[in-house]
Amino acid sequence: MSRSGHIVAVIGGAVAGSEAVHNLTKRGIRCVVFDQNHLPYGKLESGLPKWHVKLRDKQEALIDQHLDNPLVEFVPLMRMGENISFAELNEKWGFSAILLATGAWRDRPLGIKGIEPFIDKGLYYQNQFVDWFNKNHDPSFQDPTYHIEDNAVIIGGGLASIDVAKIIMTETVQWALHARGVETNVLELEKKGIAAYLESHNLRFEDLGLHGCTLYYRRRAVDMPLSSLPDNPTDKDYEQAFYVRKKILDNVQSKFLFKLEECRQPFDIIIESNQIKGLLFQKTETK
Repeated sequence: MSRSGHIVAVIGGAVAGSEAVHNLTKRGIRCVVFDQNHLPYGKLESGLPKWHVKLRDKQEALIDQHLDNPLVEFVPLMRMGENISFAELNEKWGFSAILLATGAWRDRPLGIKGIEPFIDKGLYYQNQFVDWFNKNHDPSFQDPTYHIEDNAVIIGGGLASIDVAKIIMTETVQWALHARGVETNVLELEKKGIAAYLESHNLRFEDLGLHGCTLYYRRRAVDMPLSSLPDNPTDKDYEQAFYVRKKILDNVQSKFLFKLEECRQPFDIIIESNQIKGLLFQKTETK
């Protein structure tokens, strides 16, 4: 492998960044990888619930493999805009190119006026919430404590929102079973499925006195990005994708018993005694 003489700065070392590095180094291009964290694993650490152990290990091993290259220099704890500016990196460091591969490290704001004071006080964003779920068993974990409650509202669509629904359902069902003298944990409930676990103990979900959480999605359920479409999809491609998405969604709902409301968009909040108590939704249309 010959060296090209080019040096590329890659901002973000996780899945996207490491894959870019892999393709660049195959061409003999040196890379300097900047990451805001100690380790270059991004949302694999904070965005995947604890039951995705095999997937996380597989992806992290692939990242390690891509970055373990004599043409790669890894620089941790380097946050763009805080530790270094883009202008400085672009004008003074002499890189041949700068590649941004930061991924979805920040949640998209909900965009409802007046909701900001309730962040982490009844309104939780996915990144921090899942990170807490993964690490709250550690006494040294210092981030805010999140209180999971029955009848929660989840806003979103796709695999991340389904993981949040599974977290809420497994946690609340675990507590309800504990109150009945049945001991289990979220990993067992996730593996077996809530419906199957309850059936094995001659219980129904209604016996637990829970409402369950509800996932609200602004488009149709079949529009959820649970399976991909090819470039320039045909009507047959859409038909196949819609079939697969519905099958995935039906399966996960039947196993974990959360509810879904499609074509719903939040537009206002309900406040009582200075606490967020609910959201107002409007119906949307897909053309």
